[in-house]
Amino acid sequence: MTVRARHLGRGVLGLVVVGLVVGALSVEAVTRSEVSRAQRALPDALSRTLAPEDAGAAAVEALAAARRHLRARDLAGTADALATVVKDHPSAELHHVLSLAAFGAGEGLAGARHAQLAARLAPTHIELQERAEHAVNIALAWRVRPVSRPLGVIGAIGILALIVTAGVRRHQRRRLEDYLDDVRGRIVFQADGGSSERVPVLGPHTESLTIDLFLSGRYGMARPRCPWRSPTLHLAFSHAGSSQTIRLRPVRHVSDSAVRVPVRSETLRKLLATNGRWRLHARLANRAIANADLIVEAANRRSPLQRRYVSA
Repeated sequence: MTVRARHLGRGVLGLVVVGLVVGALSVEAVTRSEVSRAQRALPDALSRTLAPEDAGAAAVEALAAARRHLRARDLAGTADALATVVKDHPSAELHHVLSLAAFGAGEGLAGARHAQLAARLAPTHIELQERAEHAVNIALAWRVRPVSRPLGVIGAIGILALIVTAGVRRHQRRRLEDYLDDVRGRIVFQADGGSSERVPVLGPHTESLTIDLFLSGRYGMARPRCPWRSPTLHLAFSHAGSSQTIRLRPVRHVSDSAVRVPVRSETLRKLLATNGRWRLHARLANRAIANADLIVEAANRRSPLQRRYVSA
C-alpha cells in the first residue's frame, strides 16, 4: 500500500467516525431539547387541566396524583396517572398533557402518539395540529436513537484511536528523524567474492558484485522500535560522463547495522556496458548517508602488467 493510499484510507476513516459522532450528537441534542421543552411546558398545562364533567372521583384523584408526581419530579409517574384518566375519558386536552408528560419522561414515541390523538380529537385547534406535526418529526429521532447511541460510542472510540495512533506515528517519526540526523554509512564493494577498501575496478569479465553498507551512530537509541517503521534504503549508481542513473531495488525496513545488497546480473551488465567512473549513492529514507566510487574498464583496455609484457 502506497503512502497516498494510506493517507486516503485514514482520511476516509476519520470522516466516517466523525460523521458517526456528529450524527449521534445531533440526535441526542434533538431529543434532549424536546424533553427540556416538554418539562417546561408541562406544569402550566397540567395546572389548567380539569377532569371531564362526566368523570368520577377516580379521575379527579388520578389528576391530583399526577400533580403530586410532577411536584416530586416523577414524570413517569405523572404520565402513568394521566394515562388512567385518558383511558376512560379521552379528550384533546388530556392527550396533549399526556403527550408533554411522555416527552418529559423520555418516552418520545408515546408522546408523539398522544400528540396525534389530541390533534384528531380537536381538528380545528391550530396549536394542537402544529404540535402533532412537530411530534411526528421528533419521533423519528427517538426511533434512531437506539442505533445512533452505540454508533456514536463506536465513533468516539474511533476518534480516540485515531488521535492516539497519530500521536504514536508522530513520536515514531521524531525518533526516525533523530536517528537519521546522526547515522553515517560506509560502503564496501565485493567484486567476484573479493573485497577492498579502495576504489574497485571492474573488468568486462566481472561476474558478481555485492554492496556492503555499514551503519554507525546512535543506532538503537533513536531508531523506531517497530520493524515495519524502520527506514528504507535506496541505492543508485550514477555516471557523470554519460548522465546515466541506475537505481537498485529499495531495501525496506532496515533494522541492522550492516546491510548486504547483491547486484543483479542485469544491473551488472548495464554497469559494465559503460566504462569510466561510477558513483554509488546510498540514501536512508530521505537522507543521504554515504557514497562510493567504482571504475569500469573498457573491454579492450590492457592491464599495466600486459602493457609491460607487450613492450618487453
